[in-house]
Formats: sequence, structure tokens, C-alpha cells
Amino acid sequence: MKKKLCKLKMRALAAVLLMLLFCGAAGPVYGVSGDTTGDYSDSSESHDRYSSATSTNPFILPGNTWVAPVATHGQDVIVVLPIVNMFKYNLQDVIVTPVLASKTDDWPFEIDITGYTEKIDLLVGEEAQPNPAERVRNCVWLFRTRENVKTGYYKLDFNIVYTNPACVIETVTISTYVHTIGLPENGTTDGDDANKKTSTPRLIVKGFTTEPAEVYSGSDFMLHLVIENTSDATAVRNLQLDLTATVEGTSSVASYAAFLPTSGSNSFYVEKIPPGGQTQLDMEFQAKSGLEQKPYVMDIKMVYEDEKANPYEGTGSVSIPVKQVSKFDMGTPTVEPSQISIGEQANVMFSIYNTGKTTLYNVQVTVEDPSVKQELSYVGNLSAGATGNVDMMVTGQEASPEESEGKIPIIISYEDEAGNVTKTEKQIDLTVTEAMEETVPEEYAEMPEEDTGKKKKIWIIAGAALLLLILIIIIVKLVKRHKRKKEEAELARIEEDEEELIQSVRGALTDPEEETPHGNKNPGEDSRGREEPAPEEAEPDPGEEAPEEAEPDFGESAPEEADFGGDDSTEDSQGRGDDGFDPREENP
Repeated sequence: MKKKLCKLKMRALAAVLLMLLFCGAAGPVYGVSGDTTGDYSDSSESHDRYSSATSTNPFILPGNTWVAPVATHGQDVIVVLPIVNMFKYNLQDVIVTPVLASKTDDWPFEIDITGYTEKIDLLVGEEAQPNPAERVRNCVWLFRTRENVKTGYYKLDFNIVYTNPACVIETVTISTYVHTIGLPENGTTDGDDANKKTSTPRLIVKGFTTEPAEVYSGSDFMLHLVIENTSDATAVRNLQLDLTATVEGTSSVASYAAFLPTSGSNSFYVEKIPPGGQTQLDMEFQAKSGLEQKPYVMDIKMVYEDEKANPYEGTGSVSIPVKQVSKFDMGTPTVEPSQISIGEQANVMFSIYNTGKTTLYNVQVTVEDPSVKQELSYVGNLSAGATGNVDMMVTGQEASPEESEGKIPIIISYEDEAGNVTKTEKQIDLTVTEAMEETVPEEYAEMPEEDTGKKKKIWIIAGAALLLLILIIIIVKLVKRHKRKKEEAELARIEEDEEELIQSVRGALTDPEEETPHGNKNPGEDSRGREEPAPEEAEPDPGEEAPEEAEPDFGESAPEEADFGGDDSTEDSQGRGDDGFDPREENP
């Protein structure tokens, strides 16, 4: 409403000026400007060129008092166009319309109303008014200069339609200029910078942070992006950013983005970033569960415009490291023995299972308790799903306190890929007691020294008797062994004598000169039939036991008697029976 009132006031002022002109004020002014004190510099040649007005018809001309108005960006300006009829006859129904344009380069003013047409009912000719100054009619417009207007001169065209005395409608165009003053970054219209290449505004990702600082697979995090306009002269507008995370997996199995926005949209909009300015963008994402421990790239696509609506595109990226939670489990420890004295050792064995999805580096187990000596067992690196075994010996050095309840802490430590150490405390069942001392029963401890000495003598005598008994047993065994060997030698000698006797008998049987009259040779006679003296029996050794006679084996058949071819008498002359057995030949 205020804007319309202002326009009405300006139009009223213009009407007053026209009235003064029509009333014959001295030195009529045909061009009026809302601002004639603008800070601009023009050469005289340029001023003369743009201060003139031209017409396509030599009989419809702009007044010779035309002055180019000055229009400043964002301000109002009054444009007055003086028109003079140079025909001898009058012209009726004269309509004057400015030629508008939507582009700033073609029309420097805002278009805020629907019609800018001005109508003059009658333009007096030379016959009706010989004085040209009296024939001038002024058309007045109020315009608002655009903010992005360039500094320089804009050409203004006005179409004029009129009816001549023959009732024929004719058209003419009058062209003038307006001097504009715009912002420095908008440039000029003079053409001096037409060939000058303007700087392209660049947008970069200045930096980023995540909250929390470490992003774990399957967790939510807030991403803070900082976008900077590197141009120091050009602002950017209408900025759109699209964030796209790396796609994991394969199309044949499953593909998915590593990071998903929790809000469902991955786009940002920024209205404007001034030259050299920055803006921060915040968005919450969720890291997909099951991601491997490694950095993942997030691409940023930027589409924007400069102040002249020139389109630009840019890209950026950030790398967000994702971590996996390190997890392990420990088997049931085996401690043998579970109770030791100071100075004794116990064997500790158990397994460590990597239940996470990342490698555990430099896994080691330490025992740091006052009751045992410090021990270290190095397991090494455990990949995901691997198992490590611990086998270590611990030595007691101090009795366990009562509050320990038979528990001793052990420390399991490992490192991640960045070298950060993680320690976890576990418990094993082990008790350390004081060293055992030799105790003497009270009844022996209270005995006098004399009784103690007697007891020692008894123990010595008992030991000596036991030793003597052992020696006697050894001697008896040796003697029996010697006798057995001697008996075996005697039996062997007797067997040899019997063998020699049998051989001699067999030799006698085969000699014809020694046969008896019956064809037999008696073993107790010589060749002449005389009885041979019996061999002397060896007297037994008084210190030697007589050998035990071997019992006859009735399970074996007796050897067949030798047939010497003699008579069947029951006893021969030498005392042999029918069976030819001589009792004298029996072994002593």
C-alpha cells in the first residue's frame, strides 16, 4: 500500500511539472531525473553520444531538451520523454509505450505493474502553433532500478502509434538512453570487460568431523561437513549437495551403501555462500552392520550457481574409517596343582578365542600378583575366528592373603591396527601357602636326650641286622648256585664215562679174537676168562653232600637188552642174571 501511495505522489509531481511547462515557464526542462548527482565519470564523447535521442520518423521527434536520466541500483527514477509534432497538421490519439524486457541486460528496471502506456489526445502541428517549444508534450514514467543492474548506459525504446488527418494509423519509434549505476560485482555495459574472463567460483570440502570420533560397524554417528567458497569476488547461490557412500558387496549377492542417512534423505540445500565464506552441514548416518574394519569413502556432489545464474558443478569426498568391536573369549583355565607352597610351581593352561571380526595383534598373558613371580606368555596375532593356547608355569613367592579367596588375577592384552593396547583382567584358581616344616610328634619331642640316644642305637642295630640278613641270603644263594653247577659238571662226567663204556663194549663185540666159547664176551672177564678187578669207588667228600639219585621215569620204556648169543641160563659164571644185568655196574 505504501508503495502505491509513493507512486501516486511521484505521478502527481510529474503532473505539476508538466503544468509548469505548459504554462510557459522560462527555460523548459524536457528531461527529469530522480537522481542527478550520481558518482560516475564519462568522457565528453560518451556523454554526447548517450545524451541524444533518435527517431525513426523525421516529423515525430524527441524534444531538444532531452537529458539522459541517472538510475541507481535499487532506487526509483522518473523518466520524462518530450515529443514534438513537426507536421503542419495535428495528430490525434497518440499512444506511447516503452519496450520492456525480462532480462537485466535488455531492460534495467523492475516490471511491477501491468501497463506502462501513456496517451496524448492531440499533438498540435505547425499550422496551429508555429513555435516548436509550445508544441512539446511530455510523457512521464516512474521506474524502480534493478539490484543487479550494470553500470553504464541502457538503451530505451518507445513505440508511438498515432492517427493522421487521413485517418491512417502510423507507427514511429524513439530511442533514448538512461545512465545506470550498479554494484561493482555486476560489471559494466560499456563493453570494456566483455573479453575479460570472470573467475569461476569453486566449492571445496574444507574438513569434516564425526560424533563420536570413532565410528563402529552397526552404530549411528553424526557427520559435520564444512564447505568453503574459495572465490574472493563471486558468491554462490542455490547450492545443492548430495552425499553418496561407497557401495559394498556384489550385484550377484547383495549390494548396499556403507552409510545410510537415518532421516531417509542424503541431500542438503544452501541458499547462498558469500565470497570466501563457509557453511557447515550436519547429517546423521548409520554405519551398516557387518562392515570390515577399514576406511570407507563418501562422495559429495555439488550443484550451484553464481549471482548471474551461471550453473556450476563440483565434487568432493571424505574418507570415514570404520572399526569393528574387538572381542575374545577365554576357555576354562586348568591349574595343576591348584595349591602350591612358596617356591613350588603350578602349570596354567587355557585357550583364547577371537570371537570378533578383526585381527588381535600381539596377544599376551601376564601374571602380576604379589603371591607369584611375574610371568609372561606370548600368544601372537589372532585373526578373526582363530584360537591361541596359553601354557605357562607360575612360581609361588608369597602366601596368598585370605581376601583373595583362592583367586589370582591374570592380564590378557592385545593391540588393534592402530597400535592401541587393550587389557582385560581374568581370574584363575590358585592358592599359595607357606612352606611346610618337618614336625616331630609331641611324645618324641618331650623325650630326654638319653632316651633319644638309645633310640638311635636301636635303629642302628636294627639296620645292621637287616644288612647282615641280606648278606646271608646273598651268600646262601651263591653257594646253592655253586653246588648246582658242580652237580651239573659231575653228571656230565658220568654221562661221558657211560658213553665210553658203551663204545668199548661195542668194540669188543666186533673183535673175533676176544669172543667167548659161546660167542659171548662177559664184561667182567678178560680175554682168558679171568675176572677183572672191580674199579675202586671214589670216596665221597665229607664236606660235600651226596648227589640226589634221580628217580626213575616210569613213563619211559626200558631199553631193550642186548643179545650176545649165549645160553638162556639165569645166571652166568660172573653172577649176572638172566637179564644180563650186573649189579656192580650200577652207579654208586
